[in-house]
Amino acid sequence: MAQYSPNCERNGKSDYCAITPMERADKKDEILTAITFSDHTVYEVVRNEASCKNTSGKVMTCNARIIAPHGGDKPMPAFYRGTYYEGGYKHEYVGKGIHLTYFFLD
Repeated sequence: MAQYSPNCERNGKSDYCAITPMERADKKDEILTAITFSDHTVYEVVRNEASCKNTSGKVMTCNARIIAPHGGDKPMPAFYRGTYYEGGYKHEYVGKGIHLTYFFLD
């Protein structure tokens, strides 16, 4: 599993981050990714692949959860939106009070 450094935003503001895809042996239908921001804050985001719907061929939406930093809080219900556009792909995880975005450009 590799670590990537895409373009990132936290609550609409540009920020530096690295993402690390993580394997889940227990739940194959979930995609787990750790997002580490430059201030060392780590969010784990979980996307439920079985719930995904493709709308308009360019946007995919799924049920998701956000696990807040420090692991003290329960996972927060959220939704995932993946958007294909010419030259890249944008991942968004949105929960109560938090909007995490990372995207890649060709």
